[in-house]
Amino acid sequence: MLNMSNTKLWAITILGAAIGWVVFQAAPALQPVLIALVAACLLNPLVEYTEKKLKIKKWLAISIISTVIIVVLVAISNVILSLIVSQATELINEYQSISENFNQVIAAGFIYLEKVGFSPTMLGELKQYVAELISWLGNFLESVIISGLGSILNGVDLILALSMIVYFLASGKEMAQYIVDHMPKSLRQTTINLMEGTDLVIWSYIKMQALIALIVGVLSTIVFMLIGVKFSVLLGVLAGVLNFIPYFGSILAGILATMIALLTSGFSQAIITLAAVLIIQQTEGNFIMPRLQGKSAGLHPAVIIIVILIGNYFWGTIGMFIAVPLFGLVRLVVAEAAKLVAQIE
Repeated sequence: MLNMSNTKLWAITILGAAIGWVVFQAAPALQPVLIALVAACLLNPLVEYTEKKLKIKKWLAISIISTVIIVVLVAISNVILSLIVSQATELINEYQSISENFNQVIAAGFIYLEKVGFSPTMLGELKQYVAELISWLGNFLESVIISGLGSILNGVDLILALSMIVYFLASGKEMAQYIVDHMPKSLRQTTINLMEGTDLVIWSYIKMQALIALIVGVLSTIVFMLIGVKFSVLLGVLAGVLNFIPYFGSILAGILATMIALLTSGFSQAIITLAAVLIIQQTEGNFIMPRLQGKSAGLHPAVIIIVILIGNYFWGTIGMFIAVPLFGLVRLVVAEAAKLVAQIE
């Protein structure tokens, strides 16, 4: 049992709350640090494997892994990125005609609803809801494509993140040990549990989500190309990226692909695209996710949806992407805090 006075307990609680509040408020500014921590957690097993397999020093293993990743990213960028930029440019050039087609589809839909007996009041409310939904979808996609990726890839943040990735890979264990050594003895095991748990949460969740997103993105791109959907590579990449948002992401990607097919190629193409999207989603939900994720997530779907909505409320689009792993970390901290309280006399 831990001998700790009420004063000390309250002091620790207040200090923890204060640190949490500061981190919460500073989250946007801490993006490079968070990106570096996540990347280091993901790359560290590769560095350790290379170090042991080739029997080389850590700095050389880090150099090899970094070089391989840079070469792969450059190769992918030369092929995939050029296609994405080309299709994005084409989409921007066709925006006016797509927008006009969209307005015509919406107008035709409301005319049909009026014919089947919808009252003017109901139609007015429905028009307002549709306008709000369209506005939200537009802002969301803009945030994903411009704000989200731009905030991650802007020059200063990228340089900081890359520098910190190398530092965390080279000195991460020493830094962690330094923190443990300077904690009070009664809190050292809790600190170790938190560090190991954080690594497990980040590694297991993001590794699985990245793999699932890659599979879904590649599969969507191939299927969209085969059935003749315009902007197939762009839509496939978006499907993969949005897959990082559980439940909501795949729905939004499906709506976007179906709407693009409808507005650029007509109703029959939209039906084919919708059927393809549903098949991809069923394949993901029934075959890919169960085999890769298993029970690692450990969260009820309703909890995941609530967590994503909270993340969107506080941090917007980026919040939707990080909400689930962040909740996993919060749950880990709460569990360790509960163990501490239970040990206090």
